[in-house]
Amino acid sequence: RVGGGPCQRGPRIGVMHGVWVDGPVEGHLRLTKHRDKPGRVGRVGTLPGGSDVNISSMQVGRLHARGAALMILTLDDPVPDAVRDQIAMFADVEEVKTARL
Repeated sequence: RVGGGPCQRGPRIGVMHGVWVDGPVEGHLRLTKHRDKPGRVGRVGTLPGGSDVNISSMQVGRLHARGAALMILTLDDPVPDAVRDQIAMFADVEEVKTARL
């Protein structure tokens, strides 16, 4: 579901895969569906920096503690496919998608 309102700048993502997140619908996006575990956000968030790609926003939502979770990274530049493949190999990462809006 995509929404927006008078206090928000442009459209926002609301619910995706049943998980509530509040992310912008613009730029280079990296979406990760994973199991909520300690350290997962840090590992996934560190990799773009290794390719000199800055994260402009990060939103994480989950159904419940240590359950299904969704992370949306808004990036200044696209991340190389090799980084996406590296993230996909992490334990408990179910899906990694990229989009440019």
